[in-house]
Amino acid sequence: MAQQARAGQGRGVDSLHGSEAALDAARKLAEDSGAAIAITGEVDYVTDGRRVVEIHNGHALMTRVTGLGCSATAVIGAFLAVEPDALAATVAALAVFGVAGELAAEQARGPGSLQVELLDALYALDAATLTARARATG
Repeated sequence: MAQQARAGQGRGVDSLHGSEAALDAARKLAEDSGAAIAITGEVDYVTDGRRVVEIHNGHALMTRVTGLGCSATAVIGAFLAVEPDALAATVAALAVFGVAGELAAEQARGPGSLQVELLDALYALDAATLTARARATG
């Protein structure tokens, strides 16, 4: 019984280790494949094998909403459609998604309302707000 209770407490594939734990493997994969690789977590990392950028946006409540990783991937895909530099596109997309998540969390009452607020925040996000709130280094 205790084992079953513990099994239900996980929060996703990244819940056992911080995102930085996968950074070396991501660099190698990016180098070998020529792709930009993103690792999301409390801090998001994006690498092309040579460069690494950290994005410090988002909100802990985002980990409680099923499907936000898939949503972030869709946003990255949209950015890649218009920006030829895969690293820049991925960093920008994750910054936008993280800032929108922070804005959504300010209005949300819990995970259910966060999901709706996130869609509204993505829709309403403007360049000035993004510039003021995005925290990317690297």
